[in-house]
Amino acid sequence: MSNRQSKGNRQSEGSPRPTGNRRQVIPLDLGPDSYDITVSYGLRERLGDELSSWNNGQRWVVLSQPQILQHYQGVVDGLQNSGINLGVIEVPGDESAKNIAVAEKVWSEMVEMGCDRSSILLALGGGVVGDLGGFVAATYMRGITIIQVPTTLLAMIDSAIGGKTAVNLAAGKNLVGAIHQPGAVIIDPGFLATLPRRNVVSSLAEAVKYGFIRDRSIFDIFESRFEQLLELRDQALLTEIIVKSCRIKSRIVANDQFENGERRLLNYGHTIGHAFETLRDYGGLYHGEAVLFGMKCANYISHKKGLLSSQQYLSAQAVLDRFPLPELGQLSPQQVLDVVQHDKKNVNGKLNFILLEGIGNAVVSTDVSSDDIVDSLSVVNR
Repeated sequence: MSNRQSKGNRQSEGSPRPTGNRRQVIPLDLGPDSYDITVSYGLRERLGDELSSWNNGQRWVVLSQPQILQHYQGVVDGLQNSGINLGVIEVPGDESAKNIAVAEKVWSEMVEMGCDRSSILLALGGGVVGDLGGFVAATYMRGITIIQVPTTLLAMIDSAIGGKTAVNLAAGKNLVGAIHQPGAVIIDPGFLATLPRRNVVSSLAEAVKYGFIRDRSIFDIFESRFEQLLELRDQALLTEIIVKSCRIKSRIVANDQFENGERRLLNYGHTIGHAFETLRDYGGLYHGEAVLFGMKCANYISHKKGLLSSQQYLSAQAVLDRFPLPELGQLSPQQVLDVVQHDKKNVNGKLNFILLEGIGNAVVSTDVSSDDIVDSLSVVNR
């Protein structure tokens, strides 16, 4: 039976530019694991109605973080008032939540709440909550339904879509996990109004990624309307970026659910970026910030190998340089190489590294050497 409960109002690939308030539904077709990504302002106020077709009296759990519940306790209250039998589990408000010990704590609390195989876990939060929640749902009683309600732009356009779930190990990021598709992804861009500026900057990293790997028009928006995007005030512009990004992610996942080919392109900027996160012990550096640094490195290598022209390389780096980023600090090249060696994108001893053959056209390369990686650090270690 398909995860998709409601067909909604679908748009074709040739749909006109979206407006801010129109409800849009993007299907992700995965056969029996298909589901819809719904995008509209105001969905959080209507969440009980949106989820009514899922509610059969079973036990539900909202997984979230204290700072999110502080802002959006009304969302939880609305779900309870709509007749959903709901419990709440809070996890730490940072990357430390993506830990096997935290997952075990959540499993135990779910048992105490009386959750069974019919229960539904609702992940209300950013990428950390979504990743942890997906992992918990994939493994609790061998798998229960999860519904993703992302509250950050990064989660809305990337981590909540596609079923990747994971926790971290000391040796590296996302090394333990599973592919477990959600039953639905419900996106209300209105959640973004409460995000601190630094979180917005981090979140926009995944949006500009789509411009680099697949859709030049997204890159052009960043080039011409960067400050407007940072302000998040233009509903139509923000919705356009979210919908375009979701469509790209959904098409790629539909073509390659288990990352055997095309889906690897989504790792652009992530290989070295994950190394930076690991070396900073998942603290002091947001995921999107690490990925932005990683994109700079990937672009340098692409240019060095003659895949990215000088003009496009300078244009690409100029856009990335507009993102206000913290000091990365001096990192030992050998430390970076040691972490990259354990990256899960290594297959049969070869690293699948994502490079650009022009802006909007990413490729998988197995020809990136240790020297290439060390040389690329010159663009961030300064």
